[in-house]
Amino acid sequence: MNRFTLMAAVLGMALLLAACGAQKNDLDIGQGFYKQGDCASALPYLDSTIASPDSLMDLGYAYFIKAKCAEKSGDIPDAYENYYAAKVVACYVVAHDTHVNLNTYGRSEFCERIIPAKLEELAPRAGDVGAIKAKVDGKLHARYLERFATQK
Repeated sequence: MNRFTLMAAVLGMALLLAACGAQKNDLDIGQGFYKQGDCASALPYLDSTIASPDSLMDLGYAYFIKAKCAEKSGDIPDAYENYYAAKVVACYVVAHDTHVNLNTYGRSEFCERIIPAKLEELAPRAGDVGAIKAKVDGKLHARYLERFATQK
């Protein structure tokens, strides 16, 4: 009887660990579709992540993947908008990260080099980049106020 109880407990723990590891969030699902080349299926999951991110880096990465999809489809203004949003979020995280590690350096590369180079490349074909930046800044500022300034 004791052996049976032990085996049942071990099996239960194994199933619980497997179930926890199998759970995916919307960003994981969207990223999976993107990696398969299926941006149309990825977009609802990316939009869901943007609407309710688990972290600021999830928000930035969702914007980044969404920008890659827009660029792939030829929608340069939308690509520029989403790359710019990804840059703003990544730079915010780098500037406010209190625990510096290798991830911080990676985020810094996206903030200072990778995304700015992409924005510079797309700018001539993106239309009114000033208006795009103002739109993104307004949305992100409103989100910040909604999320943090209204909490007591």
